[in-house]
Order: sequence, then structure tokens, then C-alpha cells
Amino acid sequence: MFGVRDPASAKTSAALAAAPNLRAATPRDSVEGADVIVFALRWDAVQDTVAPLPSLEGRVVIDAMNRFGGDPARSTTQDLADLLPGARIAKAFNTIGFENLTTARDRRTPAVMFVAGDDPEAKQTAVALATEIGFQAEDAGPLSNAKPLEEMVKVWLALSQRHGRGVGFALSEE
Repeated sequence: MFGVRDPASAKTSAALAAAPNLRAATPRDSVEGADVIVFALRWDAVQDTVAPLPSLEGRVVIDAMNRFGGDPARSTTQDLADLLPGARIAKAFNTIGFENLTTARDRRTPAVMFVAGDDPEAKQTAVALATEIGFQAEDAGPLSNAKPLEEMVKVWLALSQRHGRGVGFALSEE
């Protein structure tokens, strides 16, 4: 289920045509009954998106956003935690381009998906989703590491200029 401002828009219809079995609804309707909510939008749209939502207390919220404006000393995860008291928050899916979410299984070398969090259930849920998609999920420590994970996307953007948007991070072990 996708939460979008205008579920009937041409842009939403085109996206749904490429994603069979998925639906779109308003953000408020899309979180009804959801156990897991992923925020993946521009940070400047978060306040307006969160305002009409019911309480997400006790639910797992995954922050897949990066800060490209606003207070550079804070992560989007810190701000999201302030806006959603009681939500069980993890940081994931923000260190690689969106195109890689549908191609993770097909990679020669699995791309790493870093997951940070203080809530064990939220972190485990994000790890399970990343693994199911095809990433090598890696525990990146506590939620205080959300800001460094957001900074990693700047490195990814620079690498994607040279190697294309399909580039990803990988771990090398001996």
C-alpha cells in the first residue's frame, strides 16, 4: 500500500501500473491496520504528511529518508521520532538509490543495507524486509547512527555519477 497525496493522479496510476497487486490511498488511510510504515519522501513534506495520521504508537516505523535541507545537525530519524511519539523507529533503505530496491536479488555481489535502531523489534523488522528484498542486511548499531547513515547517501550519489545508479555498497570479509 502506498500513501500518496492524490491516489487518483495520473502519476500514481502510472506507478501502480508498473507494480501489480499494489494500491494507493491517502497517507491516513494507508496506515490503517498497518504493522509497518516506511517513510520515503522529501523531508519538507513530512510535517504535512504526519499531521493527519492517527497515532503510530507501538507500530514499527522505518525511516528511509535523507536530509538535504533543514537542521544539518539532526537526522530525519530524530525529527520523525519527535513527530511520532511512541513509534518504534528504525533507519534503513536510505543509503542506495530507489532503483536498487527492485533489483537487489539480481546483483552479482549483494549490496549491503544498513539498519540502525534502538528498538529490537523495529530493527529486526527492517533487517527482515531488507533480506527479503535481496540485500545483505547489516546491523549498523543504535539509532544515534542514523545521521552517519544519511551522510552515506552523499557518497553513494558521488559514486553513482561515475558508476550509474545501480551502484551499491558491499562488505568484504577475509
